Amino acid sequence: MRKRWRRNKYTYKLRLLILTGGCLFFCACGDKDGDNDVMPDSSAVAEQFGQESETAQENETAQETVDGVDEDAADEDASGEESADLAQYNEKRFFECAGKWEVDRAEAESRYRRLCDDNVFWNQTAWLVWVDIEDLDQNGQADMVVMVKDDEYSGYGEGCIYFYMNEDEPYCFRDEEYPFHFGFYLVPGDFDNDGNTEIAFESLGSGVGAAGDWHPRILKYKNHTMEPMDFPGDDYDGRGICIEITQEEKWDTYRAYCAYMDDTIVFEAENVFDPDASQPCGGNSRGYFNLWRSEYDGRDALEVSEYLYGEGGIAHGLGLAKFLIVWDENGEGEIVKWWVEPFEN
Repeated sequence: MRKRWRRNKYTYKLRLLILTGGCLFFCACGDKDGDNDVMPDSSAVAEQFGQESETAQENETAQETVDGVDEDAADEDASGEESADLAQYNEKRFFECAGKWEVDRAEAESRYRRLCDDNVFWNQTAWLVWVDIEDLDQNGQADMVVMVKDDEYSGYGEGCIYFYMNEDEPYCFRDEEYPFHFGFYLVPGDFDNDGNTEIAFESLGSGVGAAGDWHPRILKYKNHTMEPMDFPGDDYDGRGICIEITQEEKWDTYRAYCAYMDDTIVFEAENVFDPDASQPCGGNSRGYFNLWRSEYDGRDALEVSEYLYGEGGIAHGLGLAKFLIVWDENGEGEIVKWWVEPFEN
């Protein structure tokens, strides 16, 4: 707009120069026959130009105002369109997920309205990632867990998981260490054997190699509240176990030593390099992942895995170290059993 205003201002000056020059020309030359006795009054010319200039400036100002309003309106329209598109996406995504859990249309619509009323989608700026609808606490009533994130293509943006347990107010889980926005897998069970439900869950990160970067957590649902519990471990902030791998001199033979259990397991897996001598060669990577509900001594236990690699580096997968974890009533976790499952050659 500014460039156009300067261009018009110079045009007005040129017009004034032409009009004034014309007046001087007629004044100096006149009509040799004396017929041309009318000469433009310079004050009239100035007044006329002033009127034209003011009118043009008013038009420019008006146009600038109109353009500004149009730009703002365009921004608002674009924002509105994006919000409407995201709302349409979230609604479609929700009913797709609800269909996979075999939720009937009426119930799905009721649940979706509740999410909108609770502003789970952050004024339609958050993307719906996944929905889990099942009876997590085994009381005959389906619960709902919803994950959202702040950006369609975010690597490590912001995300959270909403837990809708029965008729309770939703509990929003956030984590300072990881945004939890790439999806999740839930494993409910009474892992501390106190008659209440714990919900273990894991989410895949954006890392590559080995088991990826996995992030497990566990929450206790008791007295209509959610409380975090800790995993037992000696690595990855207590959410993993250190395993030392030794390549034996015998072909395709390894030893896995777990300091936490103070135990060694010998297993077979394929060598990458010739085993010239027994030597340390690898370990575990990425922490607990692949969570499952299992059983130990007639009670619920959580089964987790650790990825094991050998002399060929992280890409040289040997197998999985498996662990059974239980918690006591005070929320203290303990590994009660471990074993190794080698990958098939």
